[in-house]
Amino acid sequence: MQRLWGRKVNDLAFREFLQILEFVAFKKGKTLGYVDQWYPSSKTCNHCKYVLESLPLDVRRWRCPSCQTVNDRDGNAANNIKEAGSLSLAVGDVRPSQTAMAA
Repeated sequence: MQRLWGRKVNDLAFREFLQILEFVAFKKGKTLGYVDQWYPSSKTCNHCKYVLESLPLDVRRWRCPSCQTVNDRDGNAANNIKEAGSLSLAVGDVRPSQTAMAA
């Protein structure tokens, strides 16, 4: 189907996933927030908020010119997205969930 319909299949499947996610969040009394797709999460230093001009895709770790912190591309982006999402919902700092361990 991908070859026949092209990108439409992926777009429809992702939209359906978001609808399911929204339904489950509503059912559990949670709020689902979205971050702009063009937000420079990989290029923004999580520590000092310095934004790089460009960051090629093959660069996985980079040093911030402002604060000299070494940033992992994916971990840094995850932290920036978490912070941007919590600020857009005005919930403040978001702590990581703690999973229950069965003894």
